[in-house]
Amino acid sequence: MPFQPTPQAVQVRLLMSQNDVRMENVWNVDAGAGVTPVLLFNIGTVFDAWITSSYAPLCNSSIKFDQIICTDISVANGAQDIRIPTTTGGTNVGVQSGGNVAFVASLRTLHTGKNYRGRTYVPGVPQTYLTDAQHVSSAYAAVVNSAFQTLLTNLSTAGFALCVLSRYLNKILRTVGLLTEIISVVTDTKIDSQQRRTAN
Repeated sequence: MPFQPTPQAVQVRLLMSQNDVRMENVWNVDAGAGVTPVLLFNIGTVFDAWITSSYAPLCNSSIKFDQIICTDISVANGAQDIRIPTTTGGTNVGVQSGGNVAFVASLRTLHTGKNYRGRTYVPGVPQTYLTDAQHVSSAYAAVVNSAFQTLLTNLSTAGFALCVLSRYLNKILRTVGLLTEIISVVTDTKIDSQQRRTAN
């Protein structure tokens, strides 16, 4: 796919591993202005603090946080801020669930349709939060929801916005990517599965 610029956009990647199996989460942020190295650093700092306070407690200690990479995607070959997270892994010490087990939070904007909705995964769901083979407890779902609401608030306080990035319209690649601000988070108790997180 050819490079697609997205004005004021920063891609944030959290690189992780679990028992040597690689995984990552990707988020997109509206920097609120032209992207500079200072803004990249500041966005990375917001995510780093949030991982420590809100994200790490959701994840089993078998999950390792390897890098936070913030990239300017408003231009080709954009600048990056790369750091090792302050908290280097999940802080829940319960028993691990299967590697494919993932919990999903749905990220909603003001608009409907897949161009305006996103998903984000929580890996390493501790077994203690499973109520059966297909569900987590409502308490865990609520904690995940609160964690991502906190991320929205923390970014907003810092002058940024977590967004859904739309690259296509009617199956045709947009000339310029479109960011739409996420205003709410929806969680249920259903477990999702990601085969690429297994060792096969």
